[in-house]
Amino acid sequence: MISAPTDTRRRPSLSPAWAALAPLTVILALFFVVPIGGMVVTSLLVGGSSPGTSTFSVDNFTALGSGSRSMALKNSLLLSFTAASVAAVFGGICAWAISTVKSKVVDSLTAVISSVLANDGGVPLAFSFIVAVGNTGYFTALITAVDSTFTLYSVKGLILMYQYFLIPTMILLTLPSFVALKQQWREANTSLGGSSWTFWRRVGLPVITPALLGAWLLMFGSAFGTHASAAVLIGTGAFPLIPLEIAGQLAGSAATGGEGVAMALGVTTGVIAVIVLIAFNALTKRSAKWLNN
Repeated sequence: MISAPTDTRRRPSLSPAWAALAPLTVILALFFVVPIGGMVVTSLLVGGSSPGTSTFSVDNFTALGSGSRSMALKNSLLLSFTAASVAAVFGGICAWAISTVKSKVVDSLTAVISSVLANDGGVPLAFSFIVAVGNTGYFTALITAVDSTFTLYSVKGLILMYQYFLIPTMILLTLPSFVALKQQWREANTSLGGSSWTFWRRVGLPVITPALLGAWLLMFGSAFGTHASAAVLIGTGAFPLIPLEIAGQLAGSAATGGEGVAMALGVTTGVIAVIVLIAFNALTKRSAKWLNN
């Protein structure tokens, strides 16, 4: 009698480390998957023909193209683009200057100060600007001497306040790329008769541009989603923004039924954030391919 062959292949055992991920899985499910799923479902629900009934529709997303929602979307895109561009210029210059110093003390101070400032924000930041800048004072007089129309409680004030955390963010994101530019590339450029401008035009900028664009995108997303600082500084009606519009729609949802529109705004903001993160990751990998070889 011939017995059936036994299966001698070893089945992979479940590592105990997977069990340690169980709390993280629960947290992700409760605080990310369930809220996002609920937000998407609510954004697609509209009132039915009978009282108390709802049907699935894209009317809430269609409503984003009109009224204060459309204005808030345009303002948020314009504000985020301008604030991120200004921070990219000043932060990029600061990162390049710090990379040329080559001092461990400066690098340590830059890492500590930039990390603290990049994570600052919210209501304390807005109040600190109101106290430090406000309507009068030496700093305000200095700015109004250049631009007489400047006021802190406007879009220009928002752009100025956002630089407080966007410029340190730019320094943190781009300083490693500036430091990683190889000295051999500069020496090869010099030995071939190239100038400093030639190096940056043909080597430095092409290599580091993906990292600069990725940092700009991340700052764009950060400025787009800032809520508390803008709410304290300019309120909800002076300059409509997407985060302020979401808060306004939710506050009046009981009377106007704006919960679905608020969720549609939230889903749109989430899609923009995902696109920004995917593009940032792709650009960072493209720059690292050159700098890490």
